[in-house]
Amino acid sequence: MTTTLTTLSTSDGGERGYLLLPPAGGTLRTFGSLAVAAGANVWGVEYPGHGERLAEPPASSVEELGALLADATPKDWFSRIVVIGFGMGAFVALEAAQRMGIAPGALIVVDACAPQRRSPDKNAKAGASAMGRVFGRTGLTPVAGYRDSPESWEHALDLLLGDLQLLNAYRGPVRTRLSCPLAAMRGTDDPASDSGDDATGGWRVWTSGPFVGRVVPGAYLGVLESGREAEFWARIRRLEAAFLDVEPDVA
Repeated sequence: MTTTLTTLSTSDGGERGYLLLPPAGGTLRTFGSLAVAAGANVWGVEYPGHGERLAEPPASSVEELGALLADATPKDWFSRIVVIGFGMGAFVALEAAQRMGIAPGALIVVDACAPQRRSPDKNAKAGASAMGRVFGRTGLTPVAGYRDSPESWEHALDLLLGDLQLLNAYRGPVRTRLSCPLAAMRGTDDPASDSGDDATGGWRVWTSGPFVGRVVPGAYLGVLESGREAEFWARIRRLEAAFLDVEPDVA
């Protein structure tokens, strides 16, 4: 099983760009209009068993997803790129970086609880009907467009439940700090995250570089909602600018 990087958008801005890693239940379809609005080079990863790779067997663990990404990614390129991990994608990014032995140019995690604050068994017994209610309550967008038919909706739920099983079994990465700038962003109305420092500031211990935490309006993964693309990239650029004003942790 292999993983390849997919070009989602191109720009004349040279090699600078972003690598987007999907959340649980997400596919590259999740990032369609978001990538186009970036005005930069954007790449994405399709997890095995998802989207265009539906015919392939899914990965058996979050660690395997990280290993697949590490094998597919040139180290010199990874060290210059800004990686944005949404939900589960944040942990895939950490696992890949640890296996490669190198930090990305920067890491931005969106609506992902810090590893040491997770409750892995929280959704262990969740069924399709329960997760369907979560979808309706939070406006979860990895499944945008899947409400068009019962078959599509069932497919989206299956993807999410399969990924949640990986997350429930995942005990977190080795406690090795990155050296790159790291930003954590979460929505104010995210019911899956603990409030305050637990959801953002808890990520501070995962880097010796500059850290920035931000709480933004919206529900879980609300930043991916259609129509918010320009707003999302404006926030990302502000986070990148903020890195320059933050002293790294030298302890």
